[in-house]
Amino acid sequence: MSAKLEKLITLLSDNVWHSTNEIAEILQIPQSKLQQVITFLTDTDLIQHNPATNQIKINQNWKTLITNQKETNQRTQTQPETKAIGTIIVPPQQTLIIQCTRITNLTDTTLELELIINKKIREITINKIQ
Repeated sequence: MSAKLEKLITLLSDNVWHSTNEIAEILQIPQSKLQQVITFLTDTDLIQHNPATNQIKINQNWKTLITNQKETNQRTQTQPETKAIGTIIVPPQQTLIIQCTRITNLTDTTLELELIINKKIREITINKIQ
């Protein structure tokens, strides 16, 4: 990602309305170029643009994604996440418990599952849709 675009997204990630004058000054780009970027980012639904006040802010869905990505990056940098990785066979109509995770096969077929389980998953139920 270009440095200026990354700087813009970082600036907008505070979820506050910013004037285009402020943004152009911080990014050191002309207003005409910024308006092109705003049009593109608005069309792609990354930002909201209020033409009456000429202010922009990031859309909430992207804000959530950026926040989650930052948390993931920080967690990865500070300590590796503990995971259980493996393949298991779950017999029909049976329940297994692996690392406090309940895995239930409600089907009439033996299933092979490849799993990556972290401490947040507590239960997996498998059912056949007919």
